[in-house]
Amino acid sequence: MFRLPSFHPKVLLWRAATNIGPLPVLVRARESAVWQDFWRTETSEAAFLDYAKNTPLRDWLANYCAALQPESVVELGPNVGANLQAIWRADRNIKLYGVELNDHAVKWGMQHMPDGCGAKLMAGSMADVGGVFERNGIDGADVIFSCGATMHVNDDIFAAAKQQALKLARKAIIHVEYNAWTPAELQNGRNWRSSFLSDRWVRDYVAEYESMPGVSRVDCIRIPPEINVARNIGRLWINDMTAMIVVHRT
Repeated sequence: MFRLPSFHPKVLLWRAATNIGPLPVLVRARESAVWQDFWRTETSEAAFLDYAKNTPLRDWLANYCAALQPESVVELGPNVGANLQAIWRADRNIKLYGVELNDHAVKWGMQHMPDGCGAKLMAGSMADVGGVFERNGIDGADVIFSCGATMHVNDDIFAAAKQQALKLARKAIIHVEYNAWTPAELQNGRNWRSSFLSDRWVRDYVAEYESMPGVSRVDCIRIPPEINVARNIGRLWINDMTAMIVVHRT
């Protein structure tokens, strides 16, 4: 394929336009605190009803979690608990918990929990999972997972959640998130967040965990495209989740 050299005047002009043009200069990403406040204060009934819908992706994740044969599972950022309900349908013997920042979502989710589903939603930050466990008499969990949640928190919050998950998860840590498959994708994703009104923090989840103590291996599994629905932001089509990362504990 024909390609202009990097020093060609057209290439230099394009780079100048995209780096100092109005989009990156005039439009800046909101700080993490703004997004944390947004997720913490959501009260819309319509939004909760939408979060409560089951999807093929939820069932796919639930079946994988159940196949690990855990006695207990904790979700970071469950909102109203739809993922936990999918796991309950896959295996009704698993103890299910969720640590959710939005107290309104916790109350709504518990009020609308299906009969027989013993999932317990607990108010708190994923950065304080240990504290939430302690206050609720939980000493750990076989599996700790997130699904479209850690991509909404900054690096400090994620680092705290990761360290506590490594301490508390006995079998596995799972992230179904916006994952960077290559270094270029990581850099591009980070640059996009810093120059657009995005609340997505792209990460290389394999690199986040593969050298951590107590980790035997890290699997990165492609989400089947037929169940990973894309949505648009203007003319840009995106997938909120791009991979399932499974961190196996020793």
